[in-house]
Amino acid sequence: MTKLYQLVGLLIFTCPVNVLAQQPVINFTATPEQCVALHKGQTCYQDVLFQWQTPATGRFCLIESKNRQQLTCWDGQSLQQYQYSFESDATKAFSLIRHDDLQPLAEVKVTVTWVYKAPKQSPSGWRLF
Repeated sequence: MTKLYQLVGLLIFTCPVNVLAQQPVINFTATPEQCVALHKGQTCYQDVLFQWQTPATGRFCLIESKNRQQLTCWDGQSLQQYQYSFESDATKAFSLIRHDDLQPLAEVKVTVTWVYKAPKQSPSGWRLF
């Protein structure tokens, strides 16, 4: 009986078996990935270039992840990049999706940071002139 298990184990490891359909890897980047505002809470303005490689077939969309807003859609590899005017006071995530599916194929975040976190004030709140 152990010889049978060894033979089955050998066949499993030596035969190419493609049990799960492999999803193609999609490269998706945002440049720059960080937007810097002067003070905490201020809106950050930045031109962001999204770049990707999608499969040759299918309809795809670039969306803002939180509110599912479509920024642009395209067929196959007809579009490989998109220039976006980022305006936000908080970090936002963006996703590539198939047009008929809400599951993201790839996701990137544009992080909002500040030079100054909070204005310096005296602990009492009073100012002396």
